Amino acid sequence: MRMTLSDILAATRAVGDVGERGNPIIEAVRIDSRAVIPGCLFVCVPGERFDGHNFAAEAVGKGAAAVLADRPLTGLPDGTPVLLVRDTVAALGMLAQAWRKQVGARLVGVTGSAGKTTVKELTAAILGKLGPTAKNYKNYNNRIGLPLSMLEASDKDAYWVMELGISRPGEMEPLAAIAEPDVAVIHNVGPAHLEALGDVAGVAAEKTKLFKYLRPGGVALASMDYPELWEAALAVSPRVRGLSTKGQGKGQSAPYRAKYLGALAEGRGRFFLKLGELEMEVETPLTGGHFAENILAAAAAAHILGAGEKQIAAGLETAVMPEQRFYCRRQGCYTIIDDTYNANPLSMRRAIAAAVEAAQGKPLVLVLGEMREMGVHAEEEHAKLGEAAAASGAQAVFYHGAHADAVGEGLTRGGYAGRFAVADTPDAFCDMLATMELRGGVFLFKGSRSMRMEEYLAAFTQSIQKDPKA
Repeated sequence: MRMTLSDILAATRAVGDVGERGNPIIEAVRIDSRAVIPGCLFVCVPGERFDGHNFAAEAVGKGAAAVLADRPLTGLPDGTPVLLVRDTVAALGMLAQAWRKQVGARLVGVTGSAGKTTVKELTAAILGKLGPTAKNYKNYNNRIGLPLSMLEASDKDAYWVMELGISRPGEMEPLAAIAEPDVAVIHNVGPAHLEALGDVAGVAAEKTKLFKYLRPGGVALASMDYPELWEAALAVSPRVRGLSTKGQGKGQSAPYRAKYLGALAEGRGRFFLKLGELEMEVETPLTGGHFAENILAAAAAAHILGAGEKQIAAGLETAVMPEQRFYCRRQGCYTIIDDTYNANPLSMRRAIAAAVEAAQGKPLVLVLGEMREMGVHAEEEHAKLGEAAAASGAQAVFYHGAHADAVGEGLTRGGYAGRFAVADTPDAFCDMLATMELRGGVFLFKGSRSMRMEEYLAAFTQSIQKDPKA
């Protein structure tokens, strides 16, 4: 970001003045006093545990040039510019909107129930071959993370790729209004955040509100493979363009299609893409059929913005996936799949299917955590998880969290003959695993963010390091 303090005052509709320090140019925004750099704007964000207003003096002491707050502040040096607004989070979004208009970068907005970050990373990798490209840091995709990501982007960027995440009704429209995408992509919907959104149709209805905020001439992309999504998309944007990886039924008429062609060495995969008149095959760092829709969404969005076969192939081939999102690595005689960032029924089923393919006959162990925010659907969805685990043929299934009985019932319904154990702690998991005397194989770790399944992965990794036979 690069805006004068008076421009910030106008963009946020704040009350106040620039103080006695002139009208400095602000090049960064911070909400954490520990991350303050000299000359930045410090935005006081109230939270459940900490209130940024209580850290304003510390931020100014570290060099913050001005403060955005929702109340008068005391204890600041004389002459410190304090811009007052009703709602600092809303003002942060307004500031990001103003910066978006000033820069004029073409923006891709990405949302979906599973794989948003993967689509964002792939899209940015392709567009990066066309010109300077900015993207969200990790999954900074909510009402605070999205504007912060946009404000971190440079005025030299030609493209911004921004992920938008929601979990409750009414959350998409404020995000979409901030982003105002040139291309909006919804690559899937599934039973995620059902506690607040009710059902898959409710998820689709909320996510497709993104299309209402397209810039003039903007393009909406949605998967035709999810009936609830396609119906909701057509209702909001009748000119929406279809994506499909099924190649049958309605998917046959989709202008953008993809097909998984199989696994390559070292966890890579090959895919076929049809983007309008362009047909091509690509190699990617992702393997598994479920990644076809992520790759298709990224390639289609980038193609609309001018990427050709060369840029699409190069971007997809060199894309680097973030850790904790189906990140595969070898350690000794084990293949470890780290998919611990989050989980919902759709992403769980897909991760298990991809782990089965990665195992290719080697022993498979599933280390799974509870799927949160399922509401009244929790028992049913965890029973289905058990059925999916049974169908995988895993030698062992370890589970952490509530609804273990439902998972067990699903395993039984699926005719599971392997070992099922509830592991309340990482140490308990490692102790139970030691009794199996497994040597090698594929281990999938996955669960909702709050289940902290990365701690189970870390404990397993440490146990391997201590085992001379591993």
